[in-house]
Amino acid sequence: MALKDGETLIGLYQVLPVEGVSHTQKIERLDDYTYKIVNSFRALEDRESLRLEARFVTPSPAGFWMIPSVSYNGNEWGQGHEPKGARENGEWRTVSYRRTPIPGAMYSEGERYAVATWSDVPASAREDFSISLQPEKTQTSHCYVWPEEEMPLVYDGRDHFSLGYRSTLTLKKGERVSFPVYLQVGLVQKEHGAMRSFLDKAWELAEKPFVEVYSPEKLWELGIRYAKESLWAEEGDYKGLSIGLLPTPEGGWKQRGGGKYEIGWCGQNASYAISLLQDYLKNGSEESLNKGMATLDTWSRCLLPNGLFRVRYDNPEGSIDACNLGTAAVNFFEAYDVARQCGKNRPEYESLAFRICDFVKADQQENGCYAKGWRPDGTCLYREGTVGCFLVPAMLEAYKRSGKEEYLESAEKAYDHYLLELKEKGFTTAGALDTWCIDKESSLSLLRSALRFYALEKDPDYVEDALAISYYLSTWLWHYDGVYPEDSDLTQYGFHTFGTTSVSVQHNHLDPYALYWVPEWIELSALTGDPQWQEKALAIWRAGNQLVSDGNLMVNGHLRPAGSQNEAYFECQWGLAAAGAYKDEGYRINNWLVAWPGAFRLETLRRLDDWQILK
Repeated sequence: MALKDGETLIGLYQVLPVEGVSHTQKIERLDDYTYKIVNSFRALEDRESLRLEARFVTPSPAGFWMIPSVSYNGNEWGQGHEPKGARENGEWRTVSYRRTPIPGAMYSEGERYAVATWSDVPASAREDFSISLQPEKTQTSHCYVWPEEEMPLVYDGRDHFSLGYRSTLTLKKGERVSFPVYLQVGLVQKEHGAMRSFLDKAWELAEKPFVEVYSPEKLWELGIRYAKESLWAEEGDYKGLSIGLLPTPEGGWKQRGGGKYEIGWCGQNASYAISLLQDYLKNGSEESLNKGMATLDTWSRCLLPNGLFRVRYDNPEGSIDACNLGTAAVNFFEAYDVARQCGKNRPEYESLAFRICDFVKADQQENGCYAKGWRPDGTCLYREGTVGCFLVPAMLEAYKRSGKEEYLESAEKAYDHYLLELKEKGFTTAGALDTWCIDKESSLSLLRSALRFYALEKDPDYVEDALAISYYLSTWLWHYDGVYPEDSDLTQYGFHTFGTTSVSVQHNHLDPYALYWVPEWIELSALTGDPQWQEKALAIWRAGNQLVSDGNLMVNGHLRPAGSQNEAYFECQWGLAAAGAYKDEGYRINNWLVAWPGAFRLETLRRLDDWQILK
């Protein structure tokens, strides 16, 4: 079948013929740009080991192509060893729909037309499918394959591959199966703007289950308990929080033994400390006050003479990354204010935040770029990546407090630099610090910066920027609940993938990181009048608060402490045993009870004036 714009051919929809199988298509036009094509296959004779394929082929090379959460123009950016390009050893790569945040989503921009395709969630394993996006010199193909396969290799762990697999499909004579494909076509727009229509439609059509979680009040209580009862650590001159808990062979838990104490990123000491102070203000807990102040006082000693800040307490000679450094500055500005509300005057908190900003400002490049990381002596290690944008909110806060234009000018130059990368390349990079690749975490700082600029200057262009960033973040957001076998722990514990986000193209697993930008999407919804951003924010909130333990939650044989939550959920064939598809269904929920989800949950609650919106 041909799809045309007047006399111009947009593309051909093809179903590959299979001996002994007939096929028909039913086409429904959903709007001016979107079609639903239901492919029906009927066995004319008994057939085994069937492989069915449908594809939409455009007669144009792709200037940009994307499998959301999996590949952004082939993942050529970065030093990771995730799948690169669309082929593996000359063979087109196929990947399971489970790796994509919209079932089987693919997007490509040709010379004139932008094409998006996706499908529905399979009702059973029999309907599981895979996709393959195939950009060539003269054409681009969006391919759907039934049953599920990942060929020629499976990306099954960080920078690790195993042999591919193919599921089998058997049809008896007269038996039918049907598979839907959604197709949307529009004109290519600048800065990859055509993907907005596709993402709007995919969210509109998505089933949106309501996930029951604890009330905000209960989640606050549990988060504070986890900090005080399980993460609290005293070692030598250190008083603060551990980075997280690991299981013991006896079924208990212990604090991680190395890389234990971190100001931001996974450790989130500064954010937890502020929440403890807020808990004192809310509930009068002297223990919260004492532990919050002890944590901040401990870390305030980590300022270096050059204005840098030791971001990992137990690794004084380690590198200093922009994510941790920006987090330290923003949080110590806030900590100064909250400590004063608690009757504690700590001018050194504000001073050290200014010192960080002064170092970064002096080190900034002419094009606006800060850096990804430094040695403690101030030598820059590397500048690549959007992660440097984590320092922009700190610089804006320094401007608000001092009135000095130099901080605002620095923030504007850096923001423009990092935003331009997103608009030109279609992705952001290097915010997930255990990878070096395209990811979602690096965009959080861009989104937060855009809305803070808007709050300062009321320039509507910043709202438009926030929308562009939010659509990119939506390419990491799970729009559906995955269906898993009964022996999967995702099924046994009733875990919903809807509203979670994938980490990066190097780490193909889900986590609750998006809790961190819930307030921004609620704000964006109010600024634009578009309800989808609040809907997405609330979906993220509910998804991100699943399996928070009340102290009685047993997961995979381990009783979890109150307020704890694991980090990773393995929705696809990543993080499981390398041999065979879905071999270890019982271990899709990991046992790393890291600090950051609780800190993000508490920080989001601190930033929202009305918790009623989350109920």
